[in-house]
Amino acid sequence: MPAQAKTPMRATMLTTLATIAPVFLMIAAGYAARRLGIMPEGSGALLTRFVTWIALPVLMFHIAATTDWRAVWDNEFVLVSLLGSVILYIIGLGIGRLRGLPIADIAVDGLNASYSNAAYLGLPLFLLAIGPMSAPYVIVAASLTLMSLFALAVGTIELGHHRSQGVLHALAKAGAGVIKNPVLALSLAGVAWWLTGVKLPDVAERFTHLLGGAASPAALVAIGLFLAERPLAEAVGNRFVLALTGAKLVAHPLITALMAYGLLGMRGLPAFMAVAIAALPTGTGPFMVAGFYARDGKVTSGTILMTTLISVVTLSILLASLPR
Repeated sequence: MPAQAKTPMRATMLTTLATIAPVFLMIAAGYAARRLGIMPEGSGALLTRFVTWIALPVLMFHIAATTDWRAVWDNEFVLVSLLGSVILYIIGLGIGRLRGLPIADIAVDGLNASYSNAAYLGLPLFLLAIGPMSAPYVIVAASLTLMSLFALAVGTIELGHHRSQGVLHALAKAGAGVIKNPVLALSLAGVAWWLTGVKLPDVAERFTHLLGGAASPAALVAIGLFLAERPLAEAVGNRFVLALTGAKLVAHPLITALMAYGLLGMRGLPAFMAVAIAALPTGTGPFMVAGFYARDGKVTSGTILMTTLISVVTLSILLASLPR
């Protein structure tokens, strides 16, 4: 490879590593705190409960209520991002089924394969690597995809819980579960507030921004606490973790690229951002859902760790090679 081609790749890899490093450090902080006895047994579950019932719902309300949706909306980008995520969700369900899991558990694997860490990792990474023009695409993908995938997962879990009582009853319970889920309920409340055209009061804006900002860091620390109570090698060496990692880092961007560049003929920044966001590692959302519904988080925590680690290389290659 010529010397001039090596420099961008090297710079991109350093940028990616610098952005991803805090994710590892927060997981490591939780791991060390539990191993050193600073945090007691079961503290990961309590911290996850704080995230799923308080911090994440508040964050979603803040994003939905304060984003200028008209300014950031791009129909083709939204279609490709949403379809790509839904396809990977279905692939994740298939991997969960291969594990022999019940429906309520395979929903978490659906998220493991499809849920990109757009808000916490993608936003700062693409701001550094691409510039401020990337921010609207990340905001739309993080908000819309998160709400859609959470609705799919919650609906799948509720269907699994109630399917023995008949299809109609199960569908009714699934719909009620989606509406009553705190993340989705406050997301819809935020959209409703935005539709009024009234600016969020300064006190409410600062409150929701500060409290919502705790969601991802707290979830990452909770993952470290969780891993400290289980053999780390068991979590990251699991063959299903490897399958979900391949689905997230390879299949997700590949399928999104085929739809964007091939089917829709998209070009330029919208197509580039759709593929780049799909290539992000698994975010903390699946871990939060697993904690909320008391599902096993071993494979989920391993997938988040593995995809984040390997994405240093895959994202660097992608960012250096994709046409802009």
